[in-house]
Amino acid sequence: MKKLTLPQQKILKTVHLISVSLWLSNVVVLLFLPIISRKITSGDELYMYNVAYHFIDMFLLTPAAILTLITGLIYSLFTKWGFFKHGWLICKWIITTLIILTGTFYLGPMVTNLLEIADLKRIGALQDPYYLNGTSIGLYAAIINTVLLTIAVVVSVYKPWKNIKTGEH
Repeated sequence: MKKLTLPQQKILKTVHLISVSLWLSNVVVLLFLPIISRKITSGDELYMYNVAYHFIDMFLLTPAAILTLITGLIYSLFTKWGFFKHGWLICKWIITTLIILTGTFYLGPMVTNLLEIADLKRIGALQDPYYLNGTSIGLYAAIINTVLLTIAVVVSVYKPWKNIKTGEH
């Protein structure tokens, strides 16, 4: 398979770094956004909080995660790095895949459900067990995703674990 030229690799690396930065930044925002919810006193405020949370999750974080995945795939296919040559790459693939699958099939739909509950029940959503459980899960997910994405960034910089085939870095 034809490899990318050095200028093409630099463009790809730039896009990859920007996308992962946006992904991690938005996860951190979702980690700290619940601090605002402590001051909510009305149903309209609760609904708008959920609108903002949903917007960040669906329209900022998700596209950044998908772009990170796509640029990672291009990296693996069209550069010397490959998919499974290095332990640190395998670690990044596991983290990326785990977070995206969990977000796509569990967290994303849950965030949408929380928005719908807040829209229907307004301040009464704070008495809804599903809503309360979902907000807790969202907080824990933001903590875990922040840690995992930070690990992926650190692994990208330090590139630990030797080349699987040759035993070299």
